[in-house]
Amino acid sequence: MPLPPEDLRVILASVRLVWERPAARKLVESATRTELRLVEGFAGRIDAPQVLADRLARRLDEQMRLGAPITSPVGWLISRALPQRQECGERLCDEGVLLDSGRDCPRCEDRWFDSRDRRQAVAAAVDTAMPYASPEERRAATERQLHETVTDQAWTREHRWEQVRARKAAAVQGPCRSRGRAPHHR
Repeated sequence: MPLPPEDLRVILASVRLVWERPAARKLVESATRTELRLVEGFAGRIDAPQVLADRLARRLDEQMRLGAPITSPVGWLISRALPQRQECGERLCDEGVLLDSGRDCPRCEDRWFDSRDRRQAVAAAVDTAMPYASPEERRAATERQLHETVTDQAWTREHRWEQVRARKAAAVQGPCRSRGRAPHHR
């Protein structure tokens, strides 16, 4: 069986069984090279292969821990294992780790602390409101309240964005209407 190209061997070592399928080789090689170029832009040419190899090994380990079988190895590799997973708005973030330094992503940490603080505040309010409830009842009430809180925040955020979009649209159309012209779009 031919080995992967030398520059991809370290990356594909943890998924070498996929490489054994001749029909998959070109597809896997192409997807790996594409992702490698993206990672090189963040981590540099020297470190990128190892960063990508670590990502694949971590995701394969995660898949095995979950006990979920990989029914389509090539599809899993291309759609789930290779691509960067940004958990926040930071372009260097990959599952809470910065690609350029390997450090924890500060934005993800902030989000984690915010959600932990929110959970603690809701749990304290439920405990106060339901002092004689069983732990299971309080846990269920906490989960319901958290769901309501997060949903309300999402709707509020969406409403704000809707208002921002409406103001931008009005600002674009405003000057054109005052001159008696229709707005043109580029």
